[in-house]
Amino acid sequence: MKGWTPVTGTGRAATAVAVLWLAGGLVWTGWPVWDSVGAPDASQVRAEAPWVLGAQVAGLGLLASAMWRGAGRRPDALAAVTALVAGDCVLRTLFNPGTAGVEVVHALPLLAGAGLGLAGGVLTGASAALCSTMLASTPAETLPSQCVAWAAVGALGAVLRAVPTVTAWLLAVPLAVGAGVLSGVLLNLIGWAQMSGSTTEHYVPGLPAGEVLTRLWSYTVETSLALDTVRGLTTAFLVAVLGLPVLRALRGPTHRPTTYRPATDHALRAAVRRREDSSRIDALWAVTPTEQEKTCRS
Repeated sequence: MKGWTPVTGTGRAATAVAVLWLAGGLVWTGWPVWDSVGAPDASQVRAEAPWVLGAQVAGLGLLASAMWRGAGRRPDALAAVTALVAGDCVLRTLFNPGTAGVEVVHALPLLAGAGLGLAGGVLTGASAALCSTMLASTPAETLPSQCVAWAAVGALGAVLRAVPTVTAWLLAVPLAVGAGVLSGVLLNLIGWAQMSGSTTEHYVPGLPAGEVLTRLWSYTVETSLALDTVRGLTTAFLVAVLGLPVLRALRGPTHRPTTYRPATDHALRAAVRRREDSSRIDALWAVTPTEQEKTCRS
């Protein structure tokens, strides 16, 4: 992945849009948690999902525009995101069996967050989920929540944005295992609230948020945690193999964490002396030839 200018900063506007997009998506996906009484049933989800997906696509367009503007309106500002999304589409279409929890599609969104920050991770994850689904299968009412899950993986990688490249790569390997479990919990929310039952693993309307989360985790442990862990291990393996060169390409060879050092008294005195010297030099150059002759005669 060479040939583009790394996006070293995308501005506060892009970060704000990414936070709002992800928060809105989590509100939709986590509806059964924060409002277990009014959570939509299966028919409502099918009816509302296209509208939610349309809002997500519009939000992704706004996020891409904010990143482009924040990066100085360079034509290649979004080239890294485009390449990562295309790579994830290839991985999902050709190398993603999806059986026994083996999945390779979460590694690139995680690395996008670590290399480009929150905005890049959210945009890469959600766009990759959207585009690869269009290519690999028929979109369903679960697609908006899938976009949220993939974007959350990208946002998780963004916690490593300020860490030096090699250290970020090493930390991204265990973080990838956690990303597999996180995505599994979010994906379980898609259909779990539509299932009826009376055990402590089933969804029951009217319970407080803490009890709903406890039941969701029990359901995850009982049904999908093993597969989610395999997904995380697969993601960790791919990050271990590809993570360092991908991060270096995303960040560029000169990436350093941003640090600010207060000016010392010595530095301030040196700056004053340089300004005085500059003023004297400017005054010498400003002397006219006539003035120079008068100075020499005197």
